Amino acid sequence: MFLKQIRSYIIAKSYDYAMRSTEKSCLQSWRKELLAQAHGDLLEIGAGTGVNLPHYPDHINRIILSEPDAQMRKQLQRETDQFQQQRLNITPWGADSIEMPDGSFDTIVSTLVLCSVPSLETSLNEIYRLLRPNGILLFLEHVISDHPPTRTWQHRIEPIWGLCAGNCHLTRDTATAILAAGLKIEQLTEAPMTGAPAFVQRTIRGSARKSSDSGKKV
Repeated sequence: MFLKQIRSYIIAKSYDYAMRSTEKSCLQSWRKELLAQAHGDLLEIGAGTGVNLPHYPDHINRIILSEPDAQMRKQLQRETDQFQQQRLNITPWGADSIEMPDGSFDTIVSTLVLCSVPSLETSLNEIYRLLRPNGILLFLEHVISDHPPTRTWQHRIEPIWGLCAGNCHLTRDTATAILAAGLKIEQLTEAPMTGAPAFVQRTIRGSARKSSDSGKKV
């Protein structure tokens, strides 16, 4: 437990610095473009240090930032101090267990988070449950490589990488999992994450919508 707390502290303190170059080269512009689509009542899972906050439109009704890591939440709280507190709420919920009723949100945001959740399937099923009919998931995630040699190395180093990088998985096929959860992908862009190691360079970003019918999977 103590080692886990130390690892959590180090990751929280170093995350923004470690990602600074990649944010400037590509992630910042990707976030701005993607999150311009956000609307209504919004949930961000794994909100981390709050790097998405400057990119949310002013017309959003309310924002719930869910971050299960205590050290990350401290960083997040400092970041939110400059924003309108009346429409912001920080919670400790994990992505697989959000304590809100079915159909609570118009928009759910996941950026570089679904790689690290304990169960990709469970988290996406929770996202589906929480979205209102016609609601959207806005996602930006790194995924398994389509280059066979790189994919081989991802499988080899994934256990060690996960220990060092907050349970990050290198071999998840997130687009396929989103579809399996019952969401329809409407926009999908694939691009390399500039400045990142080859084994985390392949990214996808876009939007997936919940059907506007009864809300049940078909």
